[in-house]
Amino acid sequence: MGCALDFQYTDLTFLRILMQTVPKTLSYDLRIDGFELWFQPVYDVTHGTVSHNEVLLRWQDELGQVHLPAEFMPLVSKAALNPWLDRLVIQKSVQKLRENPRATLSVNLSNEIFQDFDILDYIFELTQTYRIQPHQLNFELSEQSIARHYHDATRFIQVLKELGFAVVLDNYANQYLTFLQWERLALDSVKLDGRLIRSVPHDSQQSLLAKSIIQASEAMGQASVAKSIDSLMPSRWMGRLAFDSAQGYHLKRPSRSICLTSKIDLLGVPIDNLTQEELLQELKTGIVFTPNVDHLMNIRKRQRFFQAYNAADYKICDSQILVFASRFLGTPVKERISGSDLLPAFYMFHKDNPEITMFLLGGGSGVAAQARANINMKAGREIVIDAYSPSFGFETSELECLQIVKRINQSKATVLAVGVGAPKQEEWIYKYKDQLTSVQIIFAVGATLDFEAGVVSRAPRIVSNLGIEWFYRLMSEPRRLWKRYLVNDLPFLWLLFQQKIKNI
Repeated sequence: MGCALDFQYTDLTFLRILMQTVPKTLSYDLRIDGFELWFQPVYDVTHGTVSHNEVLLRWQDELGQVHLPAEFMPLVSKAALNPWLDRLVIQKSVQKLRENPRATLSVNLSNEIFQDFDILDYIFELTQTYRIQPHQLNFELSEQSIARHYHDATRFIQVLKELGFAVVLDNYANQYLTFLQWERLALDSVKLDGRLIRSVPHDSQQSLLAKSIIQASEAMGQASVAKSIDSLMPSRWMGRLAFDSAQGYHLKRPSRSICLTSKIDLLGVPIDNLTQEELLQELKTGIVFTPNVDHLMNIRKRQRFFQAYNAADYKICDSQILVFASRFLGTPVKERISGSDLLPAFYMFHKDNPEITMFLLGGGSGVAAQARANINMKAGREIVIDAYSPSFGFETSELECLQIVKRINQSKATVLAVGVGAPKQEEWIYKYKDQLTSVQIIFAVGATLDFEAGVVSRAPRIVSNLGIEWFYRLMSEPRRLWKRYLVNDLPFLWLLFQQKIKNI
């Protein structure tokens, strides 16, 4: 109860001070209730399971725009309120753990944490009040912060560990702490500096430094974590350097939800390993892509397609061949979830949820409208509130694309299903996603709208289960698909065999 009273008083002080320090060029004040926690999972490299989620701080203004720490932390620092913000983040994190008892969270502490002499008592009291086990909460301290306050940091870390919490050395690059100083801290794990990770593929000296840090962490009995895995190249190097864990936009973008879903690696693309039912229960916001063999091959060739895939919040297995491939690699996916199965399952799952309204984009002339009518009949309500079939080559017309965005926004639909074929649909979503004001969930669904409209027949279930749906589609549309299946996708088996050899 004492914590709550202290917080109430500090909130009022915080508002008053910041209102005096916000630059006149800003049209908003830094509201207390605008602070919110976001989460990015850290994955075990070997098994693809989530070891924990790092807690990231964001601030949302009155217009709903989300701001990164670089935008608001200078104001907090100017008001000398970093210790206050440390407490706020810790309290919110502990509350989240109470709601998610299966999760483990890792909280970054500021450089000023050592000036808060009561913070350790505060942490202990919070965990006791909310009945949180120490192993559910990690604390991260940067290399620079520890170096500046080495004596105080050493004692601080010792007490945290005595209380049962894990402590992480963050942003380590051997710039401020020697290996000997690092060893004396007796930490639990080390996160290599993101700048070091990004430079590894291009700088042999940085690569040697990364290897040295990883080897030293292993000798100290500490886990090594690669951060800022934001592209395919660092992802490949991550495996070569033998990190224990990794995080980054390539693996999973930060979101408002704690992620516990494991991943498997298929040719460098992280696939979310969950069932359709688990996805329906979990999916509240985000972009959903459905990778197949052709997608995996195109990602290696088209930078824009790769960027679009990196922006997706969910990448689910839409190919029986990929199911077989995952088994061959020894990391089987739970089940295949095709876009053509997921979309009808989604609208039937939400048929009685008034907060879900849909916009369909795709198909030939009249296809989207017919799909809308059929879906609404199945759902028993007007769940699809608008639909549009774009002209051929619409993606090259900025005018038509902006008109589509305007129409989607005017509909106030919360869900958008785009079915114009890959890579066009994924790249269009990537380009215009930030202009969609009401949309919370976006699906890239390929030919699903044609199936829903009844203008194209799906392959028989047995054909899909045998992994020869590609052959069925090739026979149906040989002139359009021969190059995709017989030329573009042919190297897949060789690349899969190479990955298998590397994993042995």
